[in-house]
Amino acid sequence: MFFFVTWLVFFVVFWVMASFFRTRHKVMVSLLSSLVVSMIWQVLEQFYLSSILVVAFIFYFIIGNMSTFRQAHVKLSLSVLLSVSAVTGILSFTYFNQATVPSDAEVLRVMFVYYPVLIIFSACYVYMLLCVFNFKLLQTDHPFRYVMGRIRGVRRMLRLFWMISRKGLDHLIQQDHARLPFAIAEVLDQMGGVFVKFAQVLSTKKDMLPPHYIEAFSNLHDQVQPLQQDELKAIIDSKIGNLNDTYTAFDMKPIAATSIGQVHLAQLKSTGEQVVVKILRPQVKQKMTVDLDLLIQFVSWLSERSDKIKKLGLIQLAEGFKQNLIEETDFDIEALNTNLLRQAFQEHHIPIRIPTIYSDYSSKQMLTMEYIKGSSFTQAVSPEVSEMIMHAFLNQILIIGIFHADPHPGNLMLTSEGEVALIDFGSVGYLSDEERDGMLSFLIGYGNRDTKQMAQGLMKVCEESHFLDERQMEQRLSRLLMEASFSSDPTSVMMKRLMAMVTDMGMSLKPTVAGAFRAIITLDGTLSSVDPTFSLSAASQSYSGQINKGQLIKERISKVKGQLEDYVPKLLELPLLKDNRIMIVREDQHSLQDMVSMMSVSMFIVICMVVMLTSFFVQGELVRFVLAPLSIAGFGVGMIVLITAVIRQLRLKV
Repeated sequence: MFFFVTWLVFFVVFWVMASFFRTRHKVMVSLLSSLVVSMIWQVLEQFYLSSILVVAFIFYFIIGNMSTFRQAHVKLSLSVLLSVSAVTGILSFTYFNQATVPSDAEVLRVMFVYYPVLIIFSACYVYMLLCVFNFKLLQTDHPFRYVMGRIRGVRRMLRLFWMISRKGLDHLIQQDHARLPFAIAEVLDQMGGVFVKFAQVLSTKKDMLPPHYIEAFSNLHDQVQPLQQDELKAIIDSKIGNLNDTYTAFDMKPIAATSIGQVHLAQLKSTGEQVVVKILRPQVKQKMTVDLDLLIQFVSWLSERSDKIKKLGLIQLAEGFKQNLIEETDFDIEALNTNLLRQAFQEHHIPIRIPTIYSDYSSKQMLTMEYIKGSSFTQAVSPEVSEMIMHAFLNQILIIGIFHADPHPGNLMLTSEGEVALIDFGSVGYLSDEERDGMLSFLIGYGNRDTKQMAQGLMKVCEESHFLDERQMEQRLSRLLMEASFSSDPTSVMMKRLMAMVTDMGMSLKPTVAGAFRAIITLDGTLSSVDPTFSLSAASQSYSGQINKGQLIKERISKVKGQLEDYVPKLLELPLLKDNRIMIVREDQHSLQDMVSMMSVSMFIVICMVVMLTSFFVQGELVRFVLAPLSIAGFGVGMIVLITAVIRQLRLKV
């Protein structure tokens, strides 16, 4: 009966505090908190410490619900739990177990002064360690989901290894057997979900993969069951509002369904417009992240065992696939991409239609956009239309700096009015000014058959370009130009073989630049399928003739002028001039901050060590209960932090 009364009193106290701090799930939080405190009260009442524990727990509850510390809720709870357990255990088995009974005044000081001070400082030390080591479990907002995801990952990994052994992949790789790509396709198919979607992406990479790999991956289809109507209605009600109040009509049968989400047709009640609604599957991001990490491990395992597979660049493809797929699970990003390109197309007078986003009916899990009536890009189009589309994509890459990264036939449409429309902006690439300049220099050099300018442009878009041999690159590009010139479409051959040349030379293109080249190659295949007369070379030459080079030069000069206007005032503030000579000053800000941080930690360790050594010679109640334990704990934590910082610095230098 006493336990029930205690639990009820604490439940009311925590519920009032949770209401004051506007805590989510306040009933459940208050219920669990009051249950924990009541149990602690019952167990530790014999040690005269129950009241102090209750105060410590309430203190933690208040701090944990402050907005500043809300993201570190798990770290705070673990810090308080570990410090309370350690301090309580040590005092219980040492001070309260001594032969001589302490006086009442001393017990009161220990209970109400030394004990809470030790808990607070110990919690600070533990919290510092948790922040230094940065455990993934403590970074997530939902630790339980993280643990369940790890368990699912282990189960999926065991299934993958079983599939690898069952299909005899290791044996086929060693023999370089012709059946190898089909065995890989079978593994991807049986793993399902993300693995099948990756195989579908690989089947479109005709410029990178051999024909037998393309054949093996082309037969895979992502078979998914659409969401149930009650699940669908629950998602819409929670993210947008009541289904019947929002839409006049909503077709429960999806027009498209994938492992990520599904697409429905609907009619808005407010305007009567027909719209397309994309809905994300529940918890798809958590499940997908586990499979994406496992996919990269699988591709890395294949590449480590076969040089031929390694040269295909599957690891880079898998990493880019992971990034694009994660972005596709956040419809806020897709809405932003769509709006940015729509505005850019209007500013540059590009005659391609992009759907309007209805932000009032959209969220991270739902996206409502304009319905464009038309057919996918499978009908024959005129040479003028195909040339206009290629020019539009070159404008995206070279002028705008934002481009649609996946222009396959399903994302291009011919409307009933005869217009060209572009949809699905979940996969979009962003190019920096340097990357755009590099690509432009390369393409202008290619048009002039100037291998030196091509090499300079290529070096701007490669990772760690200072290690590259420009002379060797010019020779390889000259040979590539000669080989491509014997083809009916030299530019298409040049683009496809360029990726292989970059890999053979031990280089790697910057991810966004590689995505831009792949987008051009994908679009080349799309346009060639609907226009037999389409030539990437002819389209590139006509685009080069339309480029206003004078305008480009003005834009570059304007950009450099703007940078100088930003940098010159800052340079004049620095002590660069001495005796009318320019002194070059170089300062590594990050190294300076790291050095100051390490010096601060070192000073903290020295102070703790001095206090610790002093406590061995000075006897007293305060030293015994507070200074000695705090200095020992502080010295240990400081040494761990310092050693960790030194190891990180050594790793960076290596």
